[in-house]
Amino acid sequence: MKKQKTCHHCEGKGYIEIRDCTAEIQREETCVFCEGTGHVIEEKESNH
Repeated sequence: MKKQKTCHHCEGKGYIEIRDCTAEIQREETCVFCEGTGHVIEEKESNH
């Protein structure tokens, strides 16, 4: 069974913010874990 779940790396935004040591946003990059969709597919094993 497959379940769509919000990507916890980008918090569902589809991108991550790269910040410097003063917490200023330097750039934004597409999240590599969800490939910019904001969601990941979680597969669960069914116990039959």
